[in-house]
Amino acid sequence: MAANRTFQFYGIGYGNTPVTVTARVNSTEIFSGEITTIDQPIDPVPYPTPEIANTTVLFSLADSALLNTDFAGSLPMTVVVTGGEGAMFGEIKSNYYQGNVTQDPNAGTVGNFAQCYAGIPTNSESTPDPRSSVAIDGIQQVPPLEKSNGCWVWLIPTGSTLTYNWNIRLGQVGNAVGNSTTYTAPV
Repeated sequence: MAANRTFQFYGIGYGNTPVTVTARVNSTEIFSGEITTIDQPIDPVPYPTPEIANTTVLFSLADSALLNTDFAGSLPMTVVVTGGEGAMFGEIKSNYYQGNVTQDPNAGTVGNFAQCYAGIPTNSESTPDPRSSVAIDGIQQVPPLEKSNGCWVWLIPTGSTLTYNWNIRLGQVGNAVGNSTTYTAPV
């Protein structure tokens, strides 16, 4: 039986005033509000380390029946940044993540989180990144940037819009991996 999943979106806001993010999946708003912000400029040179982007949960999509453990695929996502100087977006994690429970006893559990995607099903760029076909203000990012080998960190200035395909793999409950052939969206 499928379990509802929670997804955590990591990152950090920049500036001396609050940063607000509005996130939509399939045009449905999943979050709108202020995010954790540090009083620093959003200067991309030198580019900030990914560790900064991957330590703070900016917002969550909690207990999603639509994206339960039987769901695998990609959905269009849009994130608008306002206030402050901008925001950096890093990993997207989920509970009930896949893994070998003998080697990782946290896999397939409700209270532990790991990257929501690892390359299966294949995304639009054939990468293990939970974001593919990324555009900032309508400008495609890959190419000219190289394909990622993991999860890229995106620096988005205030007033800009980040769009991408959000890639999600099957979940796992205990040691039972989800089954996309039995997936049904909630009514």
